[in-house]
Amino acid sequence: MSSSGDFGNPLRKFKLVFLGEQSVGKTSLITRFMYDTFDNTYQATIGIDFLSKTMYLEDRTVESIL
Repeated sequence: MSSSGDFGNPLRKFKLVFLGEQSVGKTSLITRFMYDTFDNTYQATIGIDFLSKTMYLEDRTVESIL
């Protein structure tokens, strides 16, 4: 099995960094993208969070690292 991803297509990796002032919605935006949910309560992110999501778009495998 090759390390290029599923279906014989190359795995594309994108690393995204979200920077900004506090309480502007960075975590809410990421949570919406990752889990398709929204939480109205505010809980500050302490430190750094890393998440990744693999998606299959048309004929490509894409991994987003947030």
